[in-house]
Amino acid sequence: MTRVEFAAVIREKYLVNGAGTEGERFETYDALFHTGSKLIEYFSSHNNILISVSGGSDSDCIVHLVCTYFPEYLPKLHFVFVDTGLEFKATKRHLDDLETKYDISIDKIRGISVVTAVRKYGIPILSKEKSEYISGYCRDVPCYVKKVKQTGRFGFSDNQRKLAEYIKQNGIRVSKQCCYYSKKKPLYKYFRENDIDLNVTGERKHEGGQRASSHKSCFEEQKKANKYMPLLWWSDSVKAIFKDAEGISYSDCYEVYGMKRTGCCGCPFNLEIAEDLQAMYFYEPNLYNACMSVFKQSYELTDRFQCRKKKCIPDGIQLRLF
Repeated sequence: MTRVEFAAVIREKYLVNGAGTEGERFETYDALFHTGSKLIEYFSSHNNILISVSGGSDSDCIVHLVCTYFPEYLPKLHFVFVDTGLEFKATKRHLDDLETKYDISIDKIRGISVVTAVRKYGIPILSKEKSEYISGYCRDVPCYVKKVKQTGRFGFSDNQRKLAEYIKQNGIRVSKQCCYYSKKKPLYKYFRENDIDLNVTGERKHEGGQRASSHKSCFEEQKKANKYMPLLWWSDSVKAIFKDAEGISYSDCYEVYGMKRTGCCGCPFNLEIAEDLQAMYFYEPNLYNACMSVFKQSYELTDRFQCRKKKCIPDGIQLRLF
């Protein structure tokens, strides 16, 4: 489909007959037109394109957009899911549904499990950045000692410094490496084995967080493979209108469990971890048990030193065995 053809289709569907106010219809049309234009540009100029399929809502929108409107690029696409070893059953069911609905094959790849990585390298706590700083602080690395003692907006709070000191005094190993060994390393291996030159991911500015806020453009030239983020500038409104108009069904994590987003299961970096644990507790108790086994120390330390406004472990639930 050419830019002109795509523009005509979405104009009729979203601008003329779309849902929402006039402003919302124009915003959706504008977002889709620019996304489609950039997608054509980048897909045409790359040969082996990886579509990261997480089972989350953003990757669902990308898969639908590509398979529905730009099927001519399917021969050069690799749909890939990285299994961390801690995954919702709902996510795995959803991957099967996506393969059936769009007649695609999703490669499931795996490095060492999160469980193994945490036991080998240490627990993740607070955030990737602060886990790295605390790890260095415990080893008396000068630059990290300075970071932990830094105050202000980008520094450590008093409670976080107390936490770092407690971790150091008690010889608790802290690390952010579970992300690298369980997700990034197997993905980089896949890049090499399949000559991937474009990595397509579902980051959005409106989600917030350090990962999304660090990007200034939807396309970035990188060493291992260039990176393209089709939905980077999509608002929540655009995404919701697109979902309804296209009849997209998200995984049960969203539709049944009531989760706002999915990511690494049980990750202590997640600011909404309490809600996720509660969903696991009621809908996937075995996964809840596994996350508590791996990350419980991180949750408890974060709560004990009151490092967040909301507790990690929700009130009224406890370790349950089945």
